Amino acid sequence: MNNQGSNVKKFLHANGHVVLERVDNNYNLRSFTQKEIEDITGGYRIVLGEGGFGKVYKGKLDNHRPVAVKIYKNGTKKEEFAKEVIVHSQINHKNVVRLFGCCTEVNALTIVMEFVCNGNLYNILHCCSSNGNGSIPFPLDKRLDIAIESAEALSCMHSMYSPILHGDIKPANILLDENLRPKISDFGIARLLAADETQHTRYVIGCIGYMDPLFCQSGRLTPKNDVYSFGVVLLEIITRKKAVDGNIILAQTSAEALRKGKKMRQLFDVEIANDKKNMKFLEDVAKLAAECLKMEGKMRPEMVEVADRLRTIRKAYHQRKGRSSAGSNSGLSISGKTEDVASPITITTATVNNTDGIPPSVVPTIFMAELKEITRNFSNDALIGEGSNNKVFFGVLKDGHKSAIKKPRRPSTKNILEVMAASPDFLRVPMVSRFKHENVI
Repeated sequence: MNNQGSNVKKFLHANGHVVLERVDNNYNLRSFTQKEIEDITGGYRIVLGEGGFGKVYKGKLDNHRPVAVKIYKNGTKKEEFAKEVIVHSQINHKNVVRLFGCCTEVNALTIVMEFVCNGNLYNILHCCSSNGNGSIPFPLDKRLDIAIESAEALSCMHSMYSPILHGDIKPANILLDENLRPKISDFGIARLLAADETQHTRYVIGCIGYMDPLFCQSGRLTPKNDVYSFGVVLLEIITRKKAVDGNIILAQTSAEALRKGKKMRQLFDVEIANDKKNMKFLEDVAKLAAECLKMEGKMRPEMVEVADRLRTIRKAYHQRKGRSSAGSNSGLSISGKTEDVASPITITTATVNNTDGIPPSVVPTIFMAELKEITRNFSNDALIGEGSNNKVFFGVLKDGHKSAIKKPRRPSTKNILEVMAASPDFLRVPMVSRFKHENVI
């Protein structure tokens, strides 16, 4: 297996040159042969799903890592395949399905991705439980967790140097892992946007019920297209109703209900609405969804604001329940597993004497597990600089902030790392948290 991915690079440069002009092409993808794909899938034995593009099989790499193998139909355009691979390869976020590599042989176009074991959000919202006794239990705190982490992933994609428009946000494309943590998938119609110019397309494609009406009318490409789709997803999360059910369109029904005040309460999923104490939080989510669904794109919030407001709602919800607002582990899992939470690390490098009278800034706590995940365990492909005493790695935090993580070469008795902002308006280093200047990170 070619770990350098030279065949992949040649293929992408030949077929995706227009897209490559706007991205960092230092992708670290493995190149697979058609024979290796056959071996990985055990002779194409387990089908996970299929659609207009082709089929998805379950497989296993030589290191026993389970993977999902997406095999495209013959006749798939090389340019479209190359675009999907290039766009997907730009994203390194814990809530986005990771791309491992691809096969570029003639009539064998294939991508190999992270396998996510618990199906998707559509299944848990709209399918019956395995014993046939109604819907799968789905508490409000877990719904909020999924909404927040999905919003954070989209916020990260929209804030990249070349913003990425997913273009097909819906519950079926939000996969769930063993702890019901979301992973955004399917970049088949995703597009790279230019940050400083308006883009249009005549190729209007998407899913009915989720597509931005303005995009349908004008073909204009903007991150606000994803914001609209996510607004529909928020409605599904709190109502457990499908985006389109016969002639009933959820976005329209909810808009009418909101105009009539309390009638929106009749749409909420009874599992979470039966507790009257939940009503304020459900109404807050419904109002946020309504803002995402505004017909005028510039009136919709950015995804970073959506994520922030959802976190505020979750914090208030946890405070009402007398729990920590730092996160939750409700124990809900289709597989019956729960996750132990690792100890956090303190992000600081020195004690600064407060001689200037400026109160210290609030400094967030970040878990070591998250830093290892976003830097791929501090791997060389995430390395962006080094000195005699430290190495610096790039990663995107779970809230979407691009950060540089400075890691000492020599281990010390304290588990201390320094996390810096990768661009001006993001996280501040605790060591300089009292400084406020445009030229200080």
